[in-house]
Amino acid sequence: MKEKSIEVKVGALVLVCAALLIGFIFVLGDIGGSSGFQLPIDYNTASDVKPGAPVKIAGVSSGKVTGVEYWGGKLDPKAGRRVTVRVLVDIDPEKGKTLRQDAQFFISTQGLLGEKYIEVDPGSYDKPLLVAGTPVVGVPPLRMEVLGQQLTKVSGALTRLLEKNEGVINDLLVHSDQTVLDAKKAINDADKLIVDNQETVKRVIDRLDKTGDKIDKLVAVMESAIGDGSKIKKSLTNVERITAKADNAIDPILADTRAATKNLRGLTEKLRDRPTAEVLLGDKGHGKVMGMLDRVDGAVQKADKAVDDVQAVTENARKGKGTVGGLLMDNELFMDLKLLLKDLKRHPWKFIWRE
Repeated sequence: MKEKSIEVKVGALVLVCAALLIGFIFVLGDIGGSSGFQLPIDYNTASDVKPGAPVKIAGVSSGKVTGVEYWGGKLDPKAGRRVTVRVLVDIDPEKGKTLRQDAQFFISTQGLLGEKYIEVDPGSYDKPLLVAGTPVVGVPPLRMEVLGQQLTKVSGALTRLLEKNEGVINDLLVHSDQTVLDAKKAINDADKLIVDNQETVKRVIDRLDKTGDKIDKLVAVMESAIGDGSKIKKSLTNVERITAKADNAIDPILADTRAATKNLRGLTEKLRDRPTAEVLLGDKGHGKVMGMLDRVDGAVQKADKAVDDVQAVTENARKGKGTVGGLLMDNELFMDLKLLLKDLKRHPWKFIWRE
């Protein structure tokens, strides 16, 4: 009976230990499953972040890292980019719904040498919400070894620069000391000048005060003259109205001027290549004028010819040539004709009857 009691106690103890072990596994290992808001975050390095590392949003614990995968530059068709390291995080759904599309994901350290964790900046409130499962790009962590290497390079370059320009730097320091001494001397001289001319400086300051009072009075007078500025506003309004009317009046004038200039330019181009009369009268008018001028020219030529004929007849008459010349130049014939006319005047009946 006693042995059975011990066995029962040992069995109960084993069951309790097993229950505690299962409870610790559930609590520490989070075997309960995902919370529902998972995000893949892409980095160029994991920076020693491990599964189970906490995730904090604005410094508040909000989830944990569920996995770290090395992709090695493999293309993710969904994200449309190559991925080196992908960190999977599981975030509390209520807190995950506050993340925006411009949220930033940092790999930070708890303390100087503490464990790594994911710090999340939720983003701007005016941006759209971040959808669960959307691959995002994390901010690359600051790698101490890379920083140390860069600092080593900078330190080496600075050392070489100092060694190479040691003489120049010494001269610069000497000149700097001399410059400081000169500046100190100038300050002392200025102090001495002010002390020696205290009365003059005081008079200058008094004059400046009086000038300031006059300026204040002038400003007060101007303010009283201007008043609340209604008159000036009214004047500016009138000026704007007049300017608008002038603009409206100028536009038609400018349009007419442009049209006249265009026509004048076209006329000038025509005058450059064609006769002036043809441009001014047009093709039909120019043809009529030229025809009329041709007819006038023909009439003038005929008149010249008639004058030439009259001159020839007159010349022949003077020389006694032809009937008219013979009649005019033969005196005897002229006297007979004269006597005949007198006789006919005295005896007109001789026209109708002869003896």
